[in-house]
Amino acid sequence: MKVKTPIIVAHRGASYKAPENTIPAFKIAFDEQADFIEGDFWLTVDNEIICIHDSNTRRVGNKNIRVTSSTLDELKKVDVGIRKGNQFAGTTIPTLQEVLDIIPEQKGLHLEIKDNREKFLFRLKEILKESNIPSEKIRIISFHRNIIRAAKKYIPDIKAYLIFGWYFSKGNYFKSLARKLITKKIDTVNCDGLVIYSGSYIEDGFIKAFQSKNLDVCTYNVEDENKAQKLFEFGVDSITTNSPLMIRKAIQKLIE
Repeated sequence: MKVKTPIIVAHRGASYKAPENTIPAFKIAFDEQADFIEGDFWLTVDNEIICIHDSNTRRVGNKNIRVTSSTLDELKKVDVGIRKGNQFAGTTIPTLQEVLDIIPEQKGLHLEIKDNREKFLFRLKEILKESNIPSEKIRIISFHRNIIRAAKKYIPDIKAYLIFGWYFSKGNYFKSLARKLITKKIDTVNCDGLVIYSGSYIEDGFIKAFQSKNLDVCTYNVEDENKAQKLFEFGVDSITTNSPLMIRKAIQKLIE
């Protein structure tokens, strides 16, 4: 039986090469044959959705301000490129609309919602309605169960995935109980799939158990060619990585 080719998702863009969650990182990711990009999103105080991982700009920017209590104009004055190299100096935090505008035809976005306020979904719905990107090219992903529930309520035509943390991958204890624990949690949410850390507990039976329930199974933190090839053989639906071209080449070796 032919194994399907997983969607390759670039984690915060090609973040090994360019500043994470920025337009340069996303453009490079698509150049490196990523199918989807993955970005993290928050709502500003003036109701704009922007792409940044943390709740403040301290780690990635040249100044530290809090995202949810700042305006878009204030956040646009933060340089989030200089720490990655002088060639990226002046890079700013993109808005969701700016990210959507550079997504090529047939490509897509894993939209991770970091902001757990329902009003984020109201603004997201407005932006996506005005966008030309097809709904099947967007995946809403979040650690917050309330956000996934709200997403399925307000934007039901967009697939929504619940994310599980790295802790499920640690030790034999979690390896033996991971399926039970994840199943118990995911049964409390009406979602379309799960996003799981690529730990040792993942095996063919584990993947098939969730796919048999019509759930997409997506993996993240895949930075090794052998791991990517094994996940491909298991039939995962997507692989999220910081290095999309490397993972693409690893999988291509098995197809050719």
